[in-house]
Amino acid sequence: MERKSNRTTAREAAARLRSLIEESEGQGRMLPVKKGALWHAEIKRQAGLTNGQIDGNSAIREMLVEHANKHGIAFSRRGLVAPEEDAAMPPDDHCELVPAARLREAQLRLAQMERKAAELRAENASLRAEIQRNSEVVELIALGGRITSGPK
Repeated sequence: MERKSNRTTAREAAARLRSLIEESEGQGRMLPVKKGALWHAEIKRQAGLTNGQIDGNSAIREMLVEHANKHGIAFSRRGLVAPEEDAAMPPDDHCELVPAARLREAQLRLAQMERKAAELRAENASLRAEIQRNSEVVELIALGGRITSGPK
């Protein structure tokens, strides 16, 4: 099956919409409307359009805008802002900001403490390894065996 190019798909979609508009105007009605604006979802369903073709295909968009203007309706109805997002933000209180010198001082102290923590972690690992070695020696002594050092 040969795949269609995007340009061909766009032309076919525009032709389907054009025939839908001509058919509805021929019957003396307009395209589906919801709350005073073109009902994009229903138009897409009736014309066999995919998501994004109304905004992505300039020919389709132009036809719909022209149809909406001709019938005195809105092209689309934009969503409303959620009430909590519509509230005015309180002005920033710059008095709560930390002075730059104090911030740099805190960053310097933090870097020093991080270096010290890394040193302590390394020392801790070294001491744990020494304790492990010492415990092995204690086990050998407890077994009562003699430890021989290499060949004599």
